Amino acid sequence: MSEILTGYHAIEERLKGEAVSGVLHLARDNSRIERLAALARRRGVKIRRDSPEALDRLCAAADHRGAVLEVRGVATARRATLEEFVSGLSGERALVLALDGVTDPRNLGAVLRSADQFRVDLVLLPERRAAGATEAVARSSSGASSYVPTLTVTNLTRAIERLKEAGFWTYGADPRGERIDRVELSERLLLVMGSEGSGMSRLVAETCDRLVAIPSGGRVDSLNVSVAAGILLYEARRRQGFAF
Repeated sequence: MSEILTGYHAIEERLKGEAVSGVLHLARDNSRIERLAALARRRGVKIRRDSPEALDRLCAAADHRGAVLEVRGVATARRATLEEFVSGLSGERALVLALDGVTDPRNLGAVLRSADQFRVDLVLLPERRAAGATEAVARSSSGASSYVPTLTVTNLTRAIERLKEAGFWTYGADPRGERIDRVELSERLLLVMGSEGSGMSRLVAETCDRLVAIPSGGRVDSLNVSVAAGILLYEARRRQGFAF
């Protein structure tokens, strides 16, 4: 199995992370590309000089800007099962993010970037009605998708119920919900974000213990899902006394 990454920052973060086995394909010469090449040499990653057309074929003509990292034998941050996650919990404080209907890879990448910043313990993704783990997601996350523990589940509602059995309280983001600054938050906290257009599905919303909203004085209906996720994750961690 291999992973294809484009975007200078995403490639740089991946090379800085855990041990990488693969090839850095380069088709240009500039200071940023030479910096990537130097980093690849230090990490023992092969470097191959290719034509721009070869890079186009490698990453389905994405805007690679002359650099593509092909990672082989990918070791992802994904969990095998939800039971594995539950059994591995230590202490009372934990933060899980569930995404219901986030289908735009750019939004998912941006959400994962926030999840990395606020050290989310697990991100749940449904098998259907969701963006998958793609090069566009990795690029939009600036490499964060390599670090954030994620788990794809066949039934999101059932996964939420299992976490509730493990002591999690579930808070669904909804513009009609209570203001987040007036709601008491639990130590084991599951935050659910829906799609920008229709929000959470009815079944998922009904599974939540409470619906919460971000207080706002703007004239636009709602925040972008990735921006809202960042605000709510920060507030959750702040209330949990997380040491940033």
